Amino acid sequence: MTRWQAALQCGAALGLALLLFSGPARADEDLRDRIHREYKHQSYMLVEGPDGYRLYFFSAGDEPVRAIDVANPAASLASAFEKTRSADPRVRTRGLTELAGVPDAEALDVALTLLTDPAEAVRSEAAQLILDHPQGASLAKTLGLVNEDEED
Repeated sequence: MTRWQAALQCGAALGLALLLFSGPARADEDLRDRIHREYKHQSYMLVEGPDGYRLYFFSAGDEPVRAIDVANPAASLASAFEKTRSADPRVRTRGLTELAGVPDAEALDVALTLLTDPAEAVRSEAAQLILDHPQGASLAKTLGLVNEDEED
């Protein structure tokens, strides 16, 4: 493959990537830093699309352009928060489950709000989220929430 053909192939791949993922071209800083640390020795391009991120790898040789999908943590958090506002109690419970372990203050606010939910499963999951949250200890003590796993 000549240099001209290689440049043309990379340009075509770049154009195709921009066409398929025509969303905003900014990525989360933490994700960018992680990608740069892991792949700084390679030629790559990170593209943000409506469904997440895609990482393209380029090579100088005859190898074709490779692409991998990269998980978008911010999108999954937004999806979990959206689920907590669903009309279906099972979906609200699933949203709380997805927020478990997230140190975000908004997760604690959502759990506090859902403590008064009409569905028992949602209230139970909200209480568990508060108990497990890094800043939830004082709130759990104030509300009188007890971790049933530690009592046994």
